[in-house]
Amino acid sequence: MTPHVALLKRLAGALLVLIGLVPLAFGTYAAARLGTSGSATFVVKGVGTSPVLLTPDVLNRTDLPVEIALTPRSGASALVVIGTPSDTQAALGTAGHTRVTGVDVRAGQATTADTAGRTVEPLGELTLWRKTEQVTAPATVTITQATAPESVLIAPAGAGLASMALTWANPTWFYQALVLAGSGGLLMTVGWLLVRPAPKAKELAR
Repeated sequence: MTPHVALLKRLAGALLVLIGLVPLAFGTYAAARLGTSGSATFVVKGVGTSPVLLTPDVLNRTDLPVEIALTPRSGASALVVIGTPSDTQAALGTAGHTRVTGVDVRAGQATTADTAGRTVEPLGELTLWRKTEQVTAPATVTITQATAPESVLIAPAGAGLASMALTWANPTWFYQALVLAGSGGLLMTVGWLLVRPAPKAKELAR
């Protein structure tokens, strides 16, 4: 093998190692975060006494149900109402609230935007909701895709919410992450075989 061919071989190997590192790292990280159940959970930071709005661009980002885990503070409660996006927005009006705008996969958190305004009117008295649920202890509300698109408005009372999280689950995601990690590992292995020096031929015995 000529020196030029050997150099190109090593350069190609180094490139494969670098390319394989990305899917290996991301696939391993994703598999560890998802677990065998394939659950992706995103914490909603900064919840408290302000109403929280979830719109179809978050709830219906996949065709899977989304679980909303709520933990009210001691002695507090939260009213969860589910309705059409237009009805929910009309009921909220110009009231101050926190809107969940998306998710940050790397941070494991939901992204939010705060809007200042008046206090929200009592929501339980309205008859336009598809579903209402009063939460006084840690609970999980599941939103299916059966009546999508829809919005969810969570109105805390008293001391408000201690925590809130959104979870989507799909076991296939875990195995897809493993395949991605395995593909990256294979590329790195091939690259290393190209990079490493060729074994020297044994000298013929005299």
